[in-house]
Amino acid sequence: MIQELTIQNIALISELSLSFEKGFNVLTGETGAGKSILVDSMNLILGSRGDRELIQHGKEKAYVEAQISDYEKKDVLAELDSYGIEAGESLILSRELSVSGKNVCRINGRLVSLNVLREIAGRLIHLYGQNQQQDLFAEKYHLRILDQYGGESITAAKETLGNVFRDYSAVRKRLDSLQQNTAEKERRLDMLRFQIDEISKADLKIGEEEGLEQEKRRMLNSEKIASALELSKELLNGNESILEKLKETIHAMEGIGDMDERYAKVLQSVNDAYYSLEDSFYEISDCAESVAFEPARLEEIEDRLALIAGLRRKYGSSVEEILSFQDAAQEELEELEGSDSRIAGLEKQACDLRAAVVRAAGSLTDLRKKTAKILEKAIVEQLRELGMKYAQFSIRFEEKEIAAEGADMVEFYITVNQGEPLKPLAKVASGGEASRIMLAIKNITAMREDISTMIFDEVDTGISGNMAQVVAQKIGRIAKERQVICVTHLAQIAAMADIHYYIEKQVSGGHTKTVVQRIEGENIPREIARLAGGIESELSLAHAKELLLKAKEYKRDF
Repeated sequence: MIQELTIQNIALISELSLSFEKGFNVLTGETGAGKSILVDSMNLILGSRGDRELIQHGKEKAYVEAQISDYEKKDVLAELDSYGIEAGESLILSRELSVSGKNVCRINGRLVSLNVLREIAGRLIHLYGQNQQQDLFAEKYHLRILDQYGGESITAAKETLGNVFRDYSAVRKRLDSLQQNTAEKERRLDMLRFQIDEISKADLKIGEEEGLEQEKRRMLNSEKIASALELSKELLNGNESILEKLKETIHAMEGIGDMDERYAKVLQSVNDAYYSLEDSFYEISDCAESVAFEPARLEEIEDRLALIAGLRRKYGSSVEEILSFQDAAQEELEELEGSDSRIAGLEKQACDLRAAVVRAAGSLTDLRKKTAKILEKAIVEQLRELGMKYAQFSIRFEEKEIAAEGADMVEFYITVNQGEPLKPLAKVASGGEASRIMLAIKNITAMREDISTMIFDEVDTGISGNMAQVVAQKIGRIAKERQVICVTHLAQIAAMADIHYYIEKQVSGGHTKTVVQRIEGENIPREIARLAGGIESELSLAHAKELLLKAKEYKRDF
């Protein structure tokens, strides 16, 4: 559940920290006081679009944070673990908006994408308002609602179908490739043969290009190299050379080497230096003998490098990539040359997989239809509890071409009046009916999904009188099992709440701000009286207290 909501610099709210509790939390206030700001803030945590217009005028950033307790559901913990997020005593979801359009999302302090924030928050919190009502009534969402209600069994069936459908699609793709028309196939064969032959004739060796470049550099600098080597030889072993001087040093030290251990060490070091430099002299001499400028060899090297460069332009950025291209081309050539026999094998494989796809799709459809019957019954029960005693609800199926998600199109149909035919849910006209239908459907699906917090944003639109009391009781029942946060303008719903927050707009120092405070004691019936009639009087206060008493008795009974 949401334990605490923190808001900074969003619209008229500069700084707000609001604590919620288990049960029924209600938010009321005058029109325009800022109730929608709280809903927008909660929507940001749920991953909705972050409009820069929400950022308070004159501020660079806005921030919202929700502290969630009692979140340790198995699927949530698994999801957190999959993203490398450490679970703590509370789950901290936060989002920062900047005027530059940048979003910064965090879970327990760890940076995450907006999609990850949306996914984790959506497993714990559902928000229902006018926008969600439009989504609910759109046909494209109905299959998703049905599948969510079906739970793990439908998820497993969809996964089975998805796996076999992917296998079928892969085989079908290979088969289609092999079944290209003959002229196109022959053109492809000619191209592959040419490419393979061109690379084969080059007889490339890995590391060859680097060796040729090195040899080319040596040849182009042969005069400089020869001069340096000759000078080095002369310095090492010419007249007055280093080696001559070292010889003289050795002769001088040999006469005193046995007189002191230090002299012996010096003699050994000089000997080592002499033989090391002598080895270097012979190595330099060998190098000097091999240095030569050969125009014919240079031309040969440049031709070879040009050939390799041409192949790199066509087939890859390195010799390794060119050879990999050759291997792939050879594999494709062999497949095309043996395509007739392969086609027969792939056709049988595709046929078998298609049959498996049809079976898996059929199983998924059967499961969905069984689930649909259960869901229909559950929703009708909810609707009748909400005062629609003649309500009928039906989930209708149409077949479509099989895809990875199945072969079903579904649409919700409903009638709420006796004697009237079922109509598509999207054509429900009455605002009050629409609100109750959404409440019924969302209550059912939330119970199946184990959602811990349900937020209702003025779902009481178009409802009044006795029906307002029915809706209030329904939301009260929901709050018995999970946390409810409800924005309402109805006295009956506000009276059913366990905790009441009042939202008002205040002007201070020439600035307007939204203030939220918890109201208790006599302030509660006063606010309910205002909701009921707008004018505080003995009669309206008595009516408010009657609503509160009725709500208390109702909650005590269940």
